[in-house]
Amino acid sequence: MSYTRLQLEQAKVATNAIQLFEALEAHRDQARQVAGSMHWKRIAGRDYLYRGYSHGKNQSLGPRSPETESIKASFDAGKAAHKTREDALKQQLKTHAAYARANRLHRFPLIAARIIRALQRRGVPFRIIGTNALYAYEARAGVLIEPEHLATSDVDVLMDARQGVRIAAQVKPEGLLSLLRRTDKTFQRITDATFMFCAVNDTGYRVDFITQGGSDPLQVNDFERLLEEGDLTPVIIESLKWLVASPRFEAVVFDERGMPLRLSTADPRAFVLHKWYVSQRPDREPAKRYRDEAQARLVASLLHHELRDLPTTRAVTRAFPHLLRQDASAELDDFDV
Repeated sequence: MSYTRLQLEQAKVATNAIQLFEALEAHRDQARQVAGSMHWKRIAGRDYLYRGYSHGKNQSLGPRSPETESIKASFDAGKAAHKTREDALKQQLKTHAAYARANRLHRFPLIAARIIRALQRRGVPFRIIGTNALYAYEARAGVLIEPEHLATSDVDVLMDARQGVRIAAQVKPEGLLSLLRRTDKTFQRITDATFMFCAVNDTGYRVDFITQGGSDPLQVNDFERLLEEGDLTPVIIESLKWLVASPRFEAVVFDERGMPLRLSTADPRAFVLHKWYVSQRPDREPAKRYRDEAQARLVASLLHHELRDLPTTRAVTRAFPHLLRQDASAELDDFDV
């Protein structure tokens, strides 16, 4: 077996921490109700109540009166209560993080976790694919995958080219590279031997922004048109159109500090098919081919033995070519999609 099932104590710790994290997520979803501020502004000798927002706009709620004073008092009380509850939930999470570390659940690379949180805070739509997706599958399956399948010094961030306008709007004005530097100031933009633009920090950790597209390497995508010159541009990889078209898969994982993180990736059935596809490409480096095939077989085993409650879907079969699905089903034990 390439993985072991969680012990009862590990499963209990994970479940309790995830429930607490989900409570914090739900609480943060209500933040818009107390977003910004309320203040009085004196105009022509009279006080007016204004609602201020982070994007710089102010909205007048009317002159001072018992009604507007009540509105402000209620807003201030709600904002204070919201902050108090959030602080309490975050403090409890720190306690649960210690339990997660003690039970060897703190597995997701910290630098990748910081990058993901930075993108999430800006509302950037993306999915994590490649080796790091395995952390989502093991968390959902209640197992620990053997380290040899997980070791990686990079993260692949998949962005849907069809959402190029939204993504560009969310990362401006600073851009993708500056956003990365908020997590680690040593990230630098480099161009590797295959002319892929990526970022690498002083420890050699690499971030690749990638997107789906056609086979024409000279094709200009939305990102190249919308992002600033000199910024990181998601590289087009033709086969990623299958992952983009596949269902989204989410799970809560624990970073190396034991703190929970919502990880969004592709459906594990799509992962198997895509990994199998790249493992069969003759132009793929042998060492990478062997690892791709091993990961495909690993997740196929997880699907058969552990993830049996996944809802059935035709989205994966519609996204991937029939011959590829047929070949994978024939070669991978107990895999059928």
